Amino acid sequence: MSSENPPNPPTLRADAARNRAAIVEAAAVLFRRDGAEASLEEIAREAKVGSATLHRRFPDRQALLDAVFIEDVGRLCAKGREMGATDSPAEALWRWLEHVAVHCAADDALSKLIRGGAASTTSQARSFVLLAETGGALLESAAAAGSVRGDVSIGELLAVVNAIADAAASGAGDVLRLLSLIRDGATPRDRGALDVRRD
Repeated sequence: MSSENPPNPPTLRADAARNRAAIVEAAAVLFRRDGAEASLEEIAREAKVGSATLHRRFPDRQALLDAVFIEDVGRLCAKGREMGATDSPAEALWRWLEHVAVHCAADDALSKLIRGGAASTTSQARSFVLLAETGGALLESAAAAGSVRGDVSIGELLAVVNAIADAAASGAGDVLRLLSLIRDGATPRDRGALDVRRD
């Protein structure tokens, strides 16, 4: 057997991973601009791959949409981990929730698709798991520092953030003001101060 030109599967796998990443990146740009009906052929051109490669990686439009949604959520989670490493526990939690709310309320086609539930049930569930893992870690740190009430759950906070994003997108409120009201409600109250006010 000749030793010349040996097979190199790892390189092929790396090429496939790069192609997939390029397709998802291009799709995010075009879905954000054009919505769910963005041209798959244009996405392939922007990613510098052939249409056959795109369809091999993503058998249908929904699979590509879901990949973009999960990638988008992954970036939100990475931002949360970054904030958790650099900010105080309370600021990390609330700045991240603010970041998620502003991102989801954005006036672009991709954000509207996410708000409109265009992701499959599977990818929606996966997205919530990823957000809950990141947010749960931030909430746990904030609660341990006494900055958040112990009876507040990350599921409740994410549900409120989603509602705030919907309200802001429809013009019914400002993201930062609405989230500040939620922060006030989730912050522990000083029992002595409450007792004084009652007197």
